Amino acid sequence: MTRKPRTDAEHNRRRIVAVARAAFAADGLDLPVHEIARRAGLGVATVYRHFPSRQDLVSAVLAEQVTVCRA
Repeated sequence: MTRKPRTDAEHNRRRIVAVARAAFAADGLDLPVHEIARRAGLGVATVYRHFPSRQDLVSAVLAEQVTVCRA
């Protein structure tokens, strides 16, 4: 049985994706994960908890953009 994510965890995930989207657009996909965490005001461990690899984060950002484009 899976539980619904905590509200703060979901907020952090959305914040990470939003900051990563802006950071990747401004500075490119090579921007370090620790810089995204700093800009989001979160710890690096929080970013990795939501996105275990850099590719997972990039994929989440791109998936969100595809969803926006479809709408």
